[in-house]
Amino acid sequence: MATSTTTSNRVNETLDPCVVLMKQLIAKHQHLWTDKKILSLAQGVVYWTPSQAVTDAMVNAIQDPSSALHSYAPDEGLPELVSEIKLKLKRENNLPSKGSSEDNVQVIVTPGANAAYMNCVLTLLSENDLSVVFKPYYFNHVMAIQMTRGDEALLVGPIDDTGCPSVSWLKSQLEEKGGLIKMITITNPGNPTGVSLPTSKLQEIIDLCRDYGVWVVLDNTYEHFDHSRENSFEVKNDDGSSMSGFHCFSDEHVINIFSFSKGYAMAGYRVGYVVVNTCGEEGNNAYEQMVKVQDTIPICTSRISQKAALGALKEGRPWVEKKVKSLDESREAIIDALTPLEKTIGGSGAMYFMAKLPPNVCDMDLAEKLVERYGIAIIPGKFCGLPGWIRVCYSNLSMEECKVAAARLKNGLTDLCASS
Repeated sequence: MATSTTTSNRVNETLDPCVVLMKQLIAKHQHLWTDKKILSLAQGVVYWTPSQAVTDAMVNAIQDPSSALHSYAPDEGLPELVSEIKLKLKRENNLPSKGSSEDNVQVIVTPGANAAYMNCVLTLLSENDLSVVFKPYYFNHVMAIQMTRGDEALLVGPIDDTGCPSVSWLKSQLEEKGGLIKMITITNPGNPTGVSLPTSKLQEIIDLCRDYGVWVVLDNTYEHFDHSRENSFEVKNDDGSSMSGFHCFSDEHVINIFSFSKGYAMAGYRVGYVVVNTCGEEGNNAYEQMVKVQDTIPICTSRISQKAALGALKEGRPWVEKKVKSLDESREAIIDALTPLEKTIGGSGAMYFMAKLPPNVCDMDLAEKLVERYGIAIIPGKFCGLPGWIRVCYSNLSMEECKVAAARLKNGLTDLCASS
């Protein structure tokens, strides 16, 4: 009997990649905007380009035969990059915390933060385990869980009016589920919420998860975008100047993820890293098993991208802070653009706002109409677990272009939502 070929049920049931869909939507309607390009406020990227130090590091690596760019790198990353990252973690992120051994901070350099997160999912979650995310969520986090453990592994919690995960809900679920919950995920500053979570709130969640033996995965991709300074502390530079560090948690049950994609404008280079505290048996085992995952999927991050990351770290946080500061006017322009809508959250961290649409307006329909009629792209909230909302990014265009995009967005929202 002939049978048809099929594809994986888990992949079939995984969310569609919304950024890809939005790019397809832009391509579909681009012919209507031949004299003016469609402006995107959808994908979370920055308008600036990497520093000259990144280019110099790559050129030097290409010209130096000892760089061995053609060969595999160690699974956990080039030793010189891992060493520089550890110095950065101690200086800028309080990792490890005071009194803890630096030898316990282990780093795995990954092909971007998404790969770091997939490493965590595959390492920490067994079949039948539950994993908590809070909606609105970052779609790729949910996709990673759906793809590897299925929808049944997802437990989706609410946030409060300030954009913070509900601690009371989490506590009730930990009490009710009887040990089935093995991992929770928090992105801070938040994607898609655009909210910087207070350190005190994070501490509550981390303490609670310690009590119940639950892993906490903290995605710090937007560490440079803590606009409200909820997690900031002062770091003195060698020249006497100061900059802002971003406080992270070094508890053994906390795994931290970082990225070079956003602040350093290196999204296409695909460099991130995951940090595991190996102070005890559980942390040490998590690190060892995660190296196994890394070796199975990418083996390693490309050598030339790691060399580029070394160049970025030479410029350091002060270079990024100047770039992030340039977003202030763009953020204000988008705040004004969203005034036709009744409710928004965000602006205190990362590069996003979320805004609630009137009850009869479908976020998917609105997204297409905004592209077709107004030449502006956003992300429908459906993909973040919040249908009836939209996510708007304000970092992906220069200030001048963002103001044009904001005017288009405001006109579109006014016209399309006014009669609802």
